[in-house]
Amino acid sequence: MQKGENIVSIALAAVVLFVVLAVQRRWNPASLKNVASSAEDFIMNTTGIGGQVPDIAGYERLKAFHLGNYRAGLYRAAPAPLIFAPGRFVIYDHADQPVFKLETLEGSKDSWSAVYDFTGRHGLPVPGSRTRSSYTRDLTGNGLPDVVVGQYSGGGHCCTVATILELGKETVTPIGRIDGIDGLPFEGLDVRKLSKGTNWQCIAHRPYATACGGHFDAADVLAVFAFTDGRFQDQTVKFGDYLQEVLRQDLANWRQGKNRTMDLLQTLAVDYAVVGQKDVGKRFFALSLSQLMPSLQSHNVDPNACLDDLESLVDSVPVAGP
Repeated sequence: MQKGENIVSIALAAVVLFVVLAVQRRWNPASLKNVASSAEDFIMNTTGIGGQVPDIAGYERLKAFHLGNYRAGLYRAAPAPLIFAPGRFVIYDHADQPVFKLETLEGSKDSWSAVYDFTGRHGLPVPGSRTRSSYTRDLTGNGLPDVVVGQYSGGGHCCTVATILELGKETVTPIGRIDGIDGLPFEGLDVRKLSKGTNWQCIAHRPYATACGGHFDAADVLAVFAFTDGRFQDQTVKFGDYLQEVLRQDLANWRQGKNRTMDLLQTLAVDYAVVGQKDVGKRFFALSLSQLMPSLQSHNVDPNACLDDLESLVDSVPVAGP
């Protein structure tokens, strides 16, 4: 047994030596240099051997993503303070040269940025799933893969910004930015096909608080972003059929007594408004508010101020076509 173990150890050492020599030949340390991007230099300390993305001096690598012909790394400044630290999301080409960068904010314990997983659940990988993550999809129908990057702001009860990137053969191009999305990535973003065709839509959930309560009482105001004129833009008013279905679903939830909450009531008023029934929405809200009066009183909310503020929100909502 001892002799066999020695033979294995020698063989392993030989393999390691061979890899080191090969690396030294292919990657001459003298050839490594600082790469300028967005007026900043990325100092690469590794060469991406074994599928790894390069290191950046002063940062720790949190995650790596395979994006077709590109790879991406999510980094956090090190050492990280107690709560959060600056971060970077960097996309590299096949030669490990950075071609796109986003400044991020990352939690000291958990990463706050993510890439949308199209095979996951709500854009995130399913823990324990054997399904391989897929971070690219042709969202526009032009034959090029796209990715969606979510960046959490770090604020209390705040939001995420989603950046949609097109991965061209030689360049990475931003083709959309959606801000004000509720929660961490990707709690408030759905990527779906709402109509026939090759294009996908991004549905953003945005909380709008009124005098009726705080963040958890806010209305969920939907915005549908569709690809038009070379970018993903707010095209909510063109998806009336989908918004009618949202109204029906929210009404069904309201009919279940346990779901009668301030956030759903305000959301319903907005649902009515966006499909062209603003007066119906205001009346529904006013008649149903009495059911939530104990909650208003316990939070010292003036019912009249609540009504007035809600009506202002409803009046500001654009109306979708049929």
